[in-house]
Amino acid sequence: MSRFQKRKPMPKVDSFDFKDIETLQRFLSPQGKLHSRKRTGLNARQQRQLKHAVKHARFLALLPYENR
Repeated sequence: MSRFQKRKPMPKVDSFDFKDIETLQRFLSPQGKLHSRKRTGLNARQQRQLKHAVKHARFLALLPYENR
């Protein structure tokens, strides 16, 4: 059995907006961690944009730093 669950492919995104919480949460685990590039299917540039948008949203308290 695969180590990762089979998921629907992530939508193609040109850029990430830190105000779009629903989209950002699709790339986070239930614990609040970012999924890897292997799991999300993003390229390196998109992954960096995602990381920056999540950090910005966390700073503005739109996303929690961790979920417990």
